[in-house]
Amino acid sequence: MKEELYLWIRNLAVFYIFFTAVLNLIPDRQYEKYVRFFMGLLLIFMMSTPMFSILGKGPELTESFLNNFSEENKEKELREFQNLQKVYLEKGCELELEQKIRETLEKRGIEIYKIKVNIEGEETQVKLTLKTEISQKERKELKDALVEEWGLKENRICIQTVRNESCKVGNPVAHRSTSGGGGDACIQ
Repeated sequence: MKEELYLWIRNLAVFYIFFTAVLNLIPDRQYEKYVRFFMGLLLIFMMSTPMFSILGKGPELTESFLNNFSEENKEKELREFQNLQKVYLEKGCELELEQKIRETLEKRGIEIYKIKVNIEGEETQVKLTLKTEISQKERKELKDALVEEWGLKENRICIQTVRNESCKVGNPVAHRSTSGGGGDACIQ
């Protein structure tokens, strides 16, 4: 019993020396409160270990702690894996949808400069940049075809030409012709 008490006191002394060294090595003082909090938790654990050893609960406490820690790590890894899987699925769907829309437009004889599909949750946003200007009627037909074939929402489709890529999805801009031949072409 006497040896255990000396061992406990020695461990507390080493802990305080370690604690002081860590506090002096912190590069930025704004993190000091977090280090003090964590070290305080360790100190509480160290102070209570003699009681647990007297009651015979020391090994059970350690085993319980390790089991809980292991379970939390497994759950965290599973959540991270599921989130990563979701991101890969969304990116794969975006690329597949871009390819299918490209094929649809090429069948219609429309020259495409760039297609960008963005899936966020349940919302799918499509931004088409065409190489050549098409008429308002053709734009309407194209938009209707995309809505019908791919289930896209009208207000999430943006059609523009290479000359003017200032279109923002969700902001309706009327089509206007200028003498330079450019113009905004978002359809909403």
